[in-house]
Amino acid sequence: MLGQWLAATRRHSTASLYSHKHSLVSQSLHRQRQFTNTWQLSSKRAFTSSHYAQTAERVRNIGIIAHIDAGKTTTTERMLHYAGFTRKLGDVDSGSTVMDYLPAERSRGITIQSAAITFGWRDAQVHLIDTPGHVDFTVEVERAMRVLDGAVAIIDAVAGVQAQTLTVWRQTSAYGIPCIVFVNKMDREGADWQRAVKDVEQRLGTRALVLVEPEIEKLAQGKYEPSELRYWVDAVTMERIEYDASDKTGATVRRQLLTPEDGRAYEVAGRAREKLVETLAELDAEIVDEFLAVDGDHVRVSTRAVRAAVRRATLSNMACPVVLGAAFRNVGVQPLLDAVIDYLPSPTERPQPKAISGSQKLNESREISDSRKTKSPASRNALTNDDKLVAFAFKVTVDAQRGPMVFVRVYSGSLDARMTLVNGTRGGIRERASKLLQMYADSSEEIRTIRAGHIGVVLGLKHTRTGDTLLHPDHTSLEDATVVAGRERSAMHMLTEEDVREPVGLQLHGIN
Repeated sequence: MLGQWLAATRRHSTASLYSHKHSLVSQSLHRQRQFTNTWQLSSKRAFTSSHYAQTAERVRNIGIIAHIDAGKTTTTERMLHYAGFTRKLGDVDSGSTVMDYLPAERSRGITIQSAAITFGWRDAQVHLIDTPGHVDFTVEVERAMRVLDGAVAIIDAVAGVQAQTLTVWRQTSAYGIPCIVFVNKMDREGADWQRAVKDVEQRLGTRALVLVEPEIEKLAQGKYEPSELRYWVDAVTMERIEYDASDKTGATVRRQLLTPEDGRAYEVAGRAREKLVETLAELDAEIVDEFLAVDGDHVRVSTRAVRAAVRRATLSNMACPVVLGAAFRNVGVQPLLDAVIDYLPSPTERPQPKAISGSQKLNESREISDSRKTKSPASRNALTNDDKLVAFAFKVTVDAQRGPMVFVRVYSGSLDARMTLVNGTRGGIRERASKLLQMYADSSEEIRTIRAGHIGVVLGLKHTRTGDTLLHPDHTSLEDATVVAGRERSAMHMLTEEDVREPVGLQLHGIN
């Protein structure tokens, strides 16, 4: 009914859409808003944890998922470059990538194992896990899914949704992970982003919210010229995005607030905003109120209201934001990073895992923190560093010099260097964390603490295996623990299939 009402009012709103003139006196300073990334840090070692947000609200734990050859590693390398992490753009063909550092990965040009890296964007800290796209390495993707709060799915603008895309999308859906879609390779002949977006909706079963699209329509031969990919429109902010032609790296980007005087660019942005608002109105009641308050003018709906509605739809998994670009041509990546911060959840906005002991049924599992007794939706999942430690080992590798390297996600409390940990999965074995590392692909930085909501690496744990739950020695979840079944039960939780004496695990994100 709401969709019919919006359709009935479209004629009136469209007539006034391009004739309405905004009052821009207070926004004159924002008329030309340019941001340029600079690289002032001399090395990767300069990226210490003190540079990043210490609160879980400003953390994003995300994964990059895609079919092989969709441009996943290229997109990731651009993210690192624009975030100031690397001085030069990593290239798959030349074997100079940061994330694919194994000799086999560089020689074959594909990702074989998941790689973790941490960087900053705006005022947030991003823990990014680059997952393999090849079907033979699906287990690596499954391991990463357990600790992600959000994901970026990369779609080829020519091929659309492919087989492995469907596989990894089902994995994210199983864990209830909100996603952003990046339609890549817009520079390829035959690229059709409208078809790709329709493919996303039909094959992935979600509503697409296109946030950024090209200002210039595709040429008759079905290909964008590189010069035409310089100009984009942002449907959320009603801005024109222009990539500086003199900067071949794509790091210099100008944003200009559009007005009716801008002609075609304003019209394209207006149509994009209209479709975005109408799609949101079918999903979100609050945006309807905003729409009615401005007499049905899509453009006059505030940026704040549109951004908030997109975020609500994303976090509820009712829709996914879509950003268009061509990572190889260095366009579209900065808006994608902005979307990661604006629309994907922080650890505090995700359902927290629960402690499972053998004396309980899976649907009666306990909260991991005794302090979270409130019924307030805003605070019931709040992570604090004062709770007792609960962490999950989602990956274990062996380094020739360092020994076992245990990748962990901390869900509650803080994990400190030289801390004694209890392995709740393996009968309460106690081990000491000798060192903690923040990983930057194949390099690392030693840190003192891994806080709640963050991802890091623990050294010195000889008995810990993938899927183990690590606890503070005094955690109440150790009481009366018995064997809990694994994945074949109707819930996914952080336990292995091994028969152990007193295991305790974590149930992940309410899987049915």
